[in-house]
Amino acid sequence: MKGRRRAIAVLTALGACMLALAGCSGQTAEEPIRTSTIVLAADGSFTQCRVEDFDREDYQLEELDGMIRQEVRDYLGGASEEGGPVAVEQVSHLEENRAQVMVALHFADSEVYEDYRALVDKQPCELFYGTVGEALSAGYDLAAVLQDVKKGTAVTPEQLEKIGDSMVVIFEEALQIRCPSKVQYIGGNVRITDSGYADGTEGEGLKYVVIK
Repeated sequence: MKGRRRAIAVLTALGACMLALAGCSGQTAEEPIRTSTIVLAADGSFTQCRVEDFDREDYQLEELDGMIRQEVRDYLGGASEEGGPVAVEQVSHLEENRAQVMVALHFADSEVYEDYRALVDKQPCELFYGTVGEALSAGYDLAAVLQDVKKGTAVTPEQLEKIGDSMVVIFEEALQIRCPSKVQYIGGNVRITDSGYADGTEGEGLKYVVIK
């Protein structure tokens, strides 16, 4: 068997991710996920969603499923996925393209995600998902990068004080974000798509999305 990367090309979503959900703009996002996406939950957890080309000469789907689940078990030290910090939600072909596979992993929080990406995927990355207040305490300078989604104006220190309990996701990977509520502020390298996703697939550096 060749490397895992040849088997899957970008993680996409579990069954729920394929359904129509409220997008970040508040409108219904009816399109299935076709690119790397993180589906946020209001409690600080999220599902990592990737989709990649699937080379059947190297893997059968059952083998890939078993490999992913074994990686998660190894990361958990043999503990059960149920109620754990990482869980496999789905491993399957894309309905519209059998040459691609979808894998969905649920993470309890962003710290677990960073740890898993570094230890298991060997791809260290930065991702923060918490309140604006927690992000400021962690050293992120949100006032320097955030702008109002509707007005396009820069966020003020007074506005930051008022939105301390709002949730913010900060990431560096080429991803789109599906949010549980409307977006208030974004970084200049993020755009809101027609389907309601916060798209950070083209921007460079850290990307910021603040939701209500």
